[in-house]
Amino acid sequence: MSEWEAQVALVPTEHGDRWIAWRAGGIVAVGRSRAEAMRRARAAGACRVVPGDARSLPADPDWALLPGGFRGRALRACRAIPRGQVITYAELARRAGSPGAARAAGSAMAANPLPVVIPCHRVVRSDGRLGDYSAGGTAAKRRMLRAEGVAVPPA
Repeated sequence: MSEWEAQVALVPTEHGDRWIAWRAGGIVAVGRSRAEAMRRARAAGACRVVPGDARSLPADPDWALLPGGFRGRALRACRAIPRGQVITYAELARRAGSPGAARAAGSAMAANPLPVVIPCHRVVRSDGRLGDYSAGGTAAKRRMLRAEGVAVPPA
């Protein structure tokens, strides 16, 4: 597989099946459909997307394709949030090196190109509300957190 070629496969996750595309450097795209994952992989720079075997799926994102600066630091900090735990957008901003940038942290999570892989559903508002989730809305975020054993307020 060349650096411009990606593989795609249907991968079962605890949050439902996802189509995931990857190349040698790591995961490059996630989609609810094969077509969506392929489109996102091409947008990330893959010239060709071929069927892959999920057993060869790397564990980490291809960080070289993700944004730099604060957004990249926020995505890396989010990736480190353990399953079953949540942090606030303010805490994420602090962990990303910019205390006081909670809104920017929210924007970084809203633009997360690899939901589930970079678990932005684990970031919540300081007032205790869940906040939105770009890959399925607040209801999906609530379901995902409950599946991880997090006590969340009812809708």
